[in-house]
Amino acid sequence: MTSKTRLIRTIYLYLAALVSLIFVAVGTGTLINTALKFYVFPKAEKGGYSRCNNQPPVYSLDKNTYAGVATADQKIQLDNLLADYEQWKKDNTGEECYSQERQNNVVDALTMMLIAIPIFALHWRIIKKEKSEKDKE
Repeated sequence: MTSKTRLIRTIYLYLAALVSLIFVAVGTGTLINTALKFYVFPKAEKGGYSRCNNQPPVYSLDKNTYAGVATADQKIQLDNLLADYEQWKKDNTGEECYSQERQNNVVDALTMMLIAIPIFALHWRIIKKEKSEKDKE
């Protein structure tokens, strides 16, 4: 192997190890952040997820207001709309919404770490092996 090829290989190995180590750090940071928000600072989490704080425009819809002017088909549609809204409120507000977001963050962080740790370990093992061979020479 020429010295230029060896230099490029060394740069690649260190760069791959560094990038994968950064991904491990980001994943670990996300896990720590999620845990701190859940266990230590629960109020910090409540304002952070935008979809947990958004509400569709039907919140002011009152079925009784439209009862005299709506047709039977429109009344069924209003009932369905209000039922869908109640289901949306159940799924997207309160602890249920925060729990979904929290679990999503944990899954993302664990996936990042499960992919990055073996990549880092593989490249670092090659770096150590080449360094020990170089030291023997």
